[in-house]
Amino acid sequence: MIPTSSENIFRILVATDNHLGYAEKDAERGGDSFNTFREVLELAVEQNVDFVLLGGDLFHDNKPSTQCLVKCMELLKTYSFGDKSVEFELVSDPAENFPHLREPMVNFHNPNLNVGIPVFSIHGNHDDPVGLGHFCALDMISTAGLVNYFGRANNLQEINISPLLLVKGKAKLALYGLSAVKDDRLFRLFREEKVRMLRPREFPDDWYNVLVLHQNHVERPPYNYIREEFLDGFLDLVIWGHEHECKILPRESAQQYHVMQPGSSVATSLCEGEAVQKHVALLEINEENCIKPTALPLKTVRPFVFKTVSLADNVPMDVRTTDQVRASLVEEFLEKTVKEMITESLEQLTGHPRQPKKPLIRLRVDYTDERDLINVIRFGHRFEEEVANAYEILLFRKARKTEKACKEGIDNEAMDAVFLEDVGESKVEDLVRQYFLELSSDSSQQLQLLTERGLSEAFSSFVEKDDKEAIAEIFNHQVERTMAKLSAIEDVNEDNFEWHLSGLLAERLARRDNEAQEAAEAEAVLGAASRRRAPTRGSRDDDDDEDDVAECSSGDDDHYSAPPRGRGRGGARGARAPRASRGTRGARGTRGARGRGAAPVQSSSSSWNTRSPNVSSSFSSSASKAPASSSRGRRGVAYDDDSD
Repeated sequence: MIPTSSENIFRILVATDNHLGYAEKDAERGGDSFNTFREVLELAVEQNVDFVLLGGDLFHDNKPSTQCLVKCMELLKTYSFGDKSVEFELVSDPAENFPHLREPMVNFHNPNLNVGIPVFSIHGNHDDPVGLGHFCALDMISTAGLVNYFGRANNLQEINISPLLLVKGKAKLALYGLSAVKDDRLFRLFREEKVRMLRPREFPDDWYNVLVLHQNHVERPPYNYIREEFLDGFLDLVIWGHEHECKILPRESAQQYHVMQPGSSVATSLCEGEAVQKHVALLEINEENCIKPTALPLKTVRPFVFKTVSLADNVPMDVRTTDQVRASLVEEFLEKTVKEMITESLEQLTGHPRQPKKPLIRLRVDYTDERDLINVIRFGHRFEEEVANAYEILLFRKARKTEKACKEGIDNEAMDAVFLEDVGESKVEDLVRQYFLELSSDSSQQLQLLTERGLSEAFSSFVEKDDKEAIAEIFNHQVERTMAKLSAIEDVNEDNFEWHLSGLLAERLARRDNEAQEAAEAEAVLGAASRRRAPTRGSRDDDDDEDDVAECSSGDDDHYSAPPRGRGRGGARGARAPRASRGTRGARGTRGARGRGAAPVQSSSSSWNTRSPNVSSSFSSSASKAPASSSRGRRGVAYDDDSD
């Protein structure tokens, strides 16, 4: 239970994805982002918070207009500066927390500035550094002393995250920041264990650990998102930016830390997730490392109603209906639906004087016949005075057929899922693998003889290396391997052939997470094939070929072995048990309904308040002494290496 006194309680206002400058040239919607950001800062003053924490995408563009910058700086100066005293202290080394700044310093330590409510922010994918000097808009307003810009990764080969150690009375907060990094790159860095979160050497378990990051949270295959299990287990709370759907109240992840997703404060796309009520969070953290999150609804957000309808279910059609009559019936139904949505939007009006009255309306229309398509611009013209996005109201979507197009050899649903996102920077092997993974949801379309990873590697070699035999080599190898496996089974006959084949498929699917093994197998096959075709180009002799193929064969047996043998060989997954090292935190208490409980901090408040800023500047890596048998055994353990 959070005590009523705020002497030993951090009060933090959390917001993400403000997107200042979005649609600023739109006469109707140009001021929405600034309007709501003003409300966020007003709430910070009203709630008497210690600081504001922003989770990235403060700006919509990495090179915002001069008008956008001026408006942002005016708002920050108005609500961040003042006579209110800052009641917490930074006890970590600013040089480690802000290595990208020429003068590493928090703005409330600057004697020339009168900061009342500090603002801490990471950058997002929209306002990331670019161009000469690798600067972004946050560098500019940070130099002006308006925000404390942290969490920037200067080395993308290996990322070390040093926390800001903040102390307020007896409450201790370790604030980690990870600004936006290209998702597939960060995925690989996490997988290779090249992202390390450093912990204070002294009393590492006395701190409440918060990570704020800006990455894809929803799974976007193959690697364009960050898995929750990648993040270190000693964390208490992860504040996830970038995703715009508001899920403000923390939920407990499978890794036992809590996840908070504040969502955006302004709708930048007309999707269903943006239509959810917008909030910011008041986060309170006390000396016992318990949290109390409070959702604060934003009252200046433009009303937004999203709805999906099916023409086949709502507009009765007859084969004898003429095209003109069809169009009339469709328009009549859609107009009626939009008017109902406009009426529904009135329920979202809060009475706030700055809240826009014209709503955003998005009607997604599922159709089956192209004759039902109408001109969306002409349709929207009749709502120009009532809706903020009059010419974007309708979104027609071809209804998916219940029966897949198996006869054509291509599953259009799976193909649509692959190209739903922008694939301009995607690799061909990732697209191929994602296509076949989409097929795996339907047992009739699953790959039985071949593997997704092997095919994707073959396509990559075909496209990037002009290896015209790559696909055939992988195909023949995987077919031969599977047939050899079937031949080793004594009772295989025509009647039970498919049953045994499906058994091998089940084993393969159970081990789908072992991508490195499949990739190594494909690499060995393709490497051996290329050396047979052109031995002069090879960098290894014929003996290496045999070794590679031998390794590949042993991998096959392991890959298709019975579950007890195959899972046992995995070893590394069973070795994840050392995550129980989180038990080192057990003395801190049990987790309550609102967060993690803990025993009171052992050191006195005076001993922390009198520490010099550099006392906790030395950190030890949570990965520096991980047991060799486990890639995740390091979770929750503080290591002390005297060598550093």
